[in-house]
Amino acid sequence: MKPTSDVPFWKDAKDVGFGSVAIAYAGGEDVILDEQFVQYECEINAAWVVMLLKQKLIPQSVGKSLLEGLQTIKTQHSKGIYKLNPMLEDVHSNIEQALIAQYGIEVGGYMRLGIARNDQVYTDTRMWMRDHIVTVCEMVLGLIKVILEWSTHQTHTVMPGYTHLRVSQSITAAHWMSAKAFHFLDDVKQIANCYDIVNTCPLGIAEMAGTHLPIDRAYTAQLLGFAAPTPHSLYTANQRGEIEAKILFELSSLAMHIRRTMSELIIFTGQEFGLFELGRAYATGGTAQPNLVNPDAIEAVRATMAKIPALALETVMIIDTLPSGYIRDTQATKKTLFEAFAYMEKTIPVVAGVLSTLVPHKARMEELANTNFASAPDMTNQLSVCGKVSFRQAYHVVKAIIKSGAISSFAQLTPGLVRETAIEVLQKPIEVTQEQIDEVASARQCVMAHTSLGGPAPKQVKKMIKKIKKEVRNIAEKLNEKKQKLQQAKIMLATKVSDVTVAGKL
Repeated sequence: MKPTSDVPFWKDAKDVGFGSVAIAYAGGEDVILDEQFVQYECEINAAWVVMLLKQKLIPQSVGKSLLEGLQTIKTQHSKGIYKLNPMLEDVHSNIEQALIAQYGIEVGGYMRLGIARNDQVYTDTRMWMRDHIVTVCEMVLGLIKVILEWSTHQTHTVMPGYTHLRVSQSITAAHWMSAKAFHFLDDVKQIANCYDIVNTCPLGIAEMAGTHLPIDRAYTAQLLGFAAPTPHSLYTANQRGEIEAKILFELSSLAMHIRRTMSELIIFTGQEFGLFELGRAYATGGTAQPNLVNPDAIEAVRATMAKIPALALETVMIIDTLPSGYIRDTQATKKTLFEAFAYMEKTIPVVAGVLSTLVPHKARMEELANTNFASAPDMTNQLSVCGKVSFRQAYHVVKAIIKSGAISSFAQLTPGLVRETAIEVLQKPIEVTQEQIDEVASARQCVMAHTSLGGPAPKQVKKMIKKIKKEVRNIAEKLNEKKQKLQQAKIMLATKVSDVTVAGKL
């Protein structure tokens, strides 16, 4: 392409001072960010030109030149040749100026017929969001698969469960890890739902009130793979930033679940707990303390994920008091959107690596699971049912046994001690057998017996793993359908462009 002018369309070349500070302050970052929009901008402009030709709003020769120019820009950009000029503020003016420089204003000047930078950026952003929503969803599905694979091998690995970070009811390592899969499954469903919110086409609303020209917005939406055109021009303009905020809050939920998992691992891999060992690729050493193995990678993940809810809040703060229509403030939401997705896309593979290489210390887990009378809830239920007293009566008896210090674990509990304590506490005996006591005396026995729906018994965990795998497959199929529709739209648009540039007629 030929060199372009450095003068924005709105500026008189003789008025050197007009807009100089505004461009330097407000426009410089836009051009850098807009590098991610160049390919999308060429596609939406091509779709628009094809539609203008179909509606007989521009001459065939003009349409042919514009489409050839757009294809050249797209090819040069993919090779790193085409660069945006910061003096022209954004990708939209850069590409229009390039077409004017190449073909003259008599031809290139048709590019913006019936549209504005406003609906162009709205459309670019939605196309960018569609692709990155699919990317993140696929990455989360991959993370869930890693979790399920790890869990499959740990269904009999007993570990302590915690309430208030105190040893509580026992679970298995698979039960603990598969809970993460359910959290991430919730997240991927919500993020995937955002695709449908994004998947309507703003192109053709112009500044915010459309045009008197006989355009076909449904046709351009189809060429770009959107489900439909947006239904209301002003509503569409007002959605800038709102949609970004919704997506970022869904990413914030995912970030929160990642942060919570990392926090647990930082605690559980420490010497005080010793439940897991991190893969060596995700740990570092101390420069002053040769004894240390530090969880640097997961601490960095936790810090990085904290930025995403901050970006979501920043987006809301940018837009929450804005009046209707296009407002320059909304351009700032582009950066928060890009940064949040970049952080997430960089982080998910690290999280998957951390979890896939996590080594459980099985003996230590089971040892801790048997401390603090962790099976006390089960023992209480057992005494209630087998001893034929209310739960609360049994509770007071079990509490008195623990408080007395007569035993250090339920493995030492006898029917005699239960009977004596019950007489002291309830003024009547509770009669149970040693076999009934032993059924709930250890963490392993309790875990294996917890076959209620959603419980940690291996059979239940395996059912849950199977259920999650099915949901993952269903989501993956829907994502593939979305990708196929986008690919079909690309082929349709490329065919229409070829009809004009090669065959010479639409």
